[in-house]
Amino acid sequence: MTSYSLLSLGDIMMHQITRVSREAPFELTMTEEPVELTPQNREFLTSRLVDALRSRDLPIVRDSSVVTDSPSRLLGIWGDESTLVQQSRSMAEDLKAKQPGQALPGLLVVAIGTLGPDDVIVVAKIEHQAAIRIETQTNDAGHQVFRLERLKDLVFGDGARVYKVAVFSRAASSTGQLSGDVADVQNRGGFANYFLSAFLGMKLREEPAVLTEQFLTRMTKVVNDSTLTPEQKLDLQSALVTHLSSNASAVDGHGFIREYVPEGHQAEISGLAAHEHVPLSQFPKDASQVASRLKRLRMDYSDGIVVIAPPEVIGDGKRIQVTQSESDGSDTITISGGHLGDVRGNGSR
Repeated sequence: MTSYSLLSLGDIMMHQITRVSREAPFELTMTEEPVELTPQNREFLTSRLVDALRSRDLPIVRDSSVVTDSPSRLLGIWGDESTLVQQSRSMAEDLKAKQPGQALPGLLVVAIGTLGPDDVIVVAKIEHQAAIRIETQTNDAGHQVFRLERLKDLVFGDGARVYKVAVFSRAASSTGQLSGDVADVQNRGGFANYFLSAFLGMKLREEPAVLTEQFLTRMTKVVNDSTLTPEQKLDLQSALVTHLSSNASAVDGHGFIREYVPEGHQAEISGLAAHEHVPLSQFPKDASQVASRLKRLRMDYSDGIVVIAPPEVIGDGKRIQVTQSESDGSDTITISGGHLGDVRGNGSR
């Protein structure tokens, strides 16, 4: 997992994209110099970008099937950082042309920086906010009054959102194929096609179906390798299957751990998940490759005993339970309710 706390920003370009009308929905106000920031404001800006990336970033690589100039512009900045101004202006023109009419206005940010020993370029789209500033004044009568001023283009207020942000790694792009990480806070685990593909010319390094399969397989191993009790393992595995079978459009590994793992084990599960490279960042769900596995749970017991059943009947208080004997520490499988159907020998049809 990338440690974005090491992100440090150098020169930062900002260009404003505003809404005009339905016929010509957007117009640009572009700058000609890097933005001037105090150390405190630079730190605040960096922290907002880091917050957007944490728990939401996914690796991206160049999509050669998409025709766009952004990859060559970004590689050009690394070739000559003095071109940052012009390259960022050209990218603003590209974004204006490629984002759909329903897209929100905001600021395009293009910045050079470092992430530990690596050089990076940050590309982000940030919202504008309107706010009211209140100042206390004394009027001519000597009375204390409030003066209200509307701020139309407030950026990076405490409630402001970084809609989309990509961080491109120079080390990872050293072969000439641009690569990095992306987060799209606005789309709840999905990624706006116009930003990731049409504008940046990138795609997820792993397809959602692959990420979903990795999440199920690797998190299952994490559950089995943990110090959870047998009952807790059953409940958590059942919750995992239910989570992936739900109508939710995204998988959020960190959220899954917070919601379903007992508090005393959350740090352990998070550590094991990181070791097993479980994709914990939020990503679009596609359970097509694991559909059959989500219809049943398999418990491999000692002495060669295997129990396979639908996940909704396995767990605490359900028809199939696993308890642990206090006297000898062994596990006991209890199956109750229903009627015994066919009993088949190994290999029977």
